[in-house]
Amino acid sequence: QDNCERVELALSLWVYEARDLPPRRRLRCQLHLDGALYARTTAKAAGPGGELFWGELFQLAALPRARTLTLALCHEDHGRPREPLASVTVPLRELAASARHPLERWYPLSGPGHPSGRERPPAVRVRGRYQEVRVLPIVRYKELAEFITFHYRELCARLEPVIAVRHKEELAGALVRVLQSTGKAKAFLIDLGVAELDRFDDREALIFRENTLATKAIDE
Repeated sequence: QDNCERVELALSLWVYEARDLPPRRRLRCQLHLDGALYARTTAKAAGPGGELFWGELFQLAALPRARTLTLALCHEDHGRPREPLASVTVPLRELAASARHPLERWYPLSGPGHPSGRERPPAVRVRGRYQEVRVLPIVRYKELAEFITFHYRELCARLEPVIAVRHKEELAGALVRVLQSTGKAKAFLIDLGVAELDRFDDREALIFRENTLATKAIDE
């Protein structure tokens, strides 16, 4: 596979919380792509005001092509399939349009489980990004991998001051993966750690606490 050009599809989705739910009911949120179940949160009980917090991250990689993401609230099933209490279907192109910056919003839900007498329908808050990445044959990345392997110190020193925090996370993850493939990931983390110690030598409380390439690489 590494020797062939291909397109890789991936979905990163935070399922944060829901509101205006039936109080004290144990519910989970299911993730469907074109109707097929791919993931689900743990079941939790909604509070007396109808609020429920999950805070769960789903990283779905190597996906087949799909058009829609459906978020469905279901009762705790105990192994038995249940009809959704409420759901919403989101076109994946909506999440792909913000590929550089994940889209975060409240999605109103509709369905037979919408409690009567409530002014607002239930809603779920998610943050997601759908990516379609064209991957070239591995031989096409040979020169780039060699450059990163031998010049990552200079690269990080130049980029650290000028890129936003959200880009540091992506860059650190990419560098770790490249350097793992060349056997230099350990040296990379050590060098970044030493640079971090030197940078905050007189401010020990900040070491490994700020949003730097070092902290993001270690998290990766």
